[in-house]
Amino acid sequence: MLTRKPNWQSELSEYLCAVASMRFQYGRLDCGLFVADAIEAMTGVDTVRTLRGAYRNRTEAFTAIQALCGRATMEAAAVYLTAHYGLPEVPVLSAQRGDVVQLRHGRRSSLGIVAMHGTEILTPYRLGI
Repeated sequence: MLTRKPNWQSELSEYLCAVASMRFQYGRLDCGLFVADAIEAMTGVDTVRTLRGAYRNRTEAFTAIQALCGRATMEAAAVYLTAHYGLPEVPVLSAQRGDVVQLRHGRRSSLGIVAMHGTEILTPYRLGI
């Protein structure tokens, strides 16, 4: 089970400021790496070290996710993270700053985190976070 560091809020805030204007890019700052880097800022644990450097585009990303998680979906990645690292599932209305969330857009989904003020969800986009 992952444990947040005593200074996790300032570490997360520093990370979010550092990537705020970075654009979405597979293998550099996609939704999975964004969440993994946020988790690492809060806990000191790299939850996706086996995926780092393993892909550069969407096809390669989902091939790597399938190899690790059994299915090529962001939902499978979320289930893997939850099970492998003992992350508790939190009811949507109870999610708080720094919590990981799965966003669904029709048949597609992505990962994000609850913002520092607790009322928005952050995820990489083509114009930044």
